[in-house]
Amino acid sequence: MADADVLFETATATPIVFVISDARGETATGVVSAAASQFTDDIVIIKRLGEVRSVDTVKNYLDENVDPDVPLAVFHTVVDRNLRRDIRRELDKRGIPSIDLLGPAVTIISTLTGEEPVNKAGHRTKIEIQNV
Repeated sequence: MADADVLFETATATPIVFVISDARGETATGVVSAAASQFTDDIVIIKRLGEVRSVDTVKNYLDENVDPDVPLAVFHTVVDRNLRRDIRRELDKRGIPSIDLLGPAVTIISTLTGEEPVNKAGHRTKIEIQNV
């Protein structure tokens, strides 16, 4: 076997990070991009699936776009609790590592303020941000 053949066999595919959101996916994409920028160029490929309204959309997307030979993970920002739970279950069932970027933050703010979230994808309110 030639040296070039050995190199080709040991080369690994660039990992893919799927971003799933019930809005545009800009928040999760920003977080993944910031994390990936701590590594060498082109360490991962980011693929965004936005406007998700059902777990079937996620299932179909994964069925059509996952290559078992390519490492992958999912970062998601889904405000609907039931949809978030169903997506997490589907990813767990497939053995796909994932992280919920929004749910824990919403829970903590709800606990802190005593208010329930509006649970509307893409919803924005005025928030005071102070530099300290």
